[in-house]
Amino acid sequence: MAEAYALHEGAFGTAIVLELRGNLVPHAHSEAQIAFWLGGARGTARVGDERVDYSEDLALGVNAFESHDFALREDGGVAVFLVFMVRHEWLKERADAARRGFRFATPRVHIDAALRRACWQVLDLILSAQSPRAAVDDQVERLLEAATDAANEVVPRPHIALGASLDQRLRAAIAHMREHVSDKATIDEIAGRVGLSRGHLFALFREQLNTTPQVFWSAVRVEEAMRRVGDGAPLTDVALDLGFSAPGNFSRFFKEHTGVSPSIFRRAVRAPLPSTVTGVPR
Repeated sequence: MAEAYALHEGAFGTAIVLELRGNLVPHAHSEAQIAFWLGGARGTARVGDERVDYSEDLALGVNAFESHDFALREDGGVAVFLVFMVRHEWLKERADAARRGFRFATPRVHIDAALRRACWQVLDLILSAQSPRAAVDDQVERLLEAATDAANEVVPRPHIALGASLDQRLRAAIAHMREHVSDKATIDEIAGRVGLSRGHLFALFREQLNTTPQVFWSAVRVEEAMRRVGDGAPLTDVALDLGFSAPGNFSRFFKEHTGVSPSIFRRAVRAPLPSTVTGVPR
């Protein structure tokens, strides 16, 4: 089965269709994520101390910047997913309208028959070259609203995001990472710059973002890499600008965090019409 990868950008964020042929290291995203397993090899994700075994009835829900990984449960297998990266602004608009905050109380998102059907309808639209963008956006937003209504607990305030609710020293550390994304500074050095010990910095990241400084910094680097690769920058330049000693090291880092190589990601961004996803039961 050929590797397939498709992107659809909308107001909600990004919808991704991809085949995973290997494991993903612990990583994080600035967006919330909902991942539906479509078929192929079985896989397992861990979010913090919680384990999620993907199935027809169970998807993965991850809050922004939460550390999570992925492991295939079958050697040599290929797992096919429909993944939604949901922007904080989109969730906040709906939270404000409903006068309640949204967060995943657990990474286990239970799927009923209606939600599963909606998932396949979105997949059909994304894979169809004739689908108007507005039609895809409308169907995706309906699916996401149903998923968040079904999976997210009602909380007195929205889930923590980058902003005034974070500890000032944590915000300073995050700002330093973003401003010096190409630097090779250690976590100890970053902690020292914001007046914290290494242990205290780790504790703040874990307490307020449910991740670690290393995973967060990798997320920042991946986001910058995706932006530059999508904009058409030469891969060698991107690798060296982000502090990698060789393009091969950068490609390995990129694939371990996103599931695809930089070249495949670039093709999907430039022409987001995928090859046919085969071997997936309907």
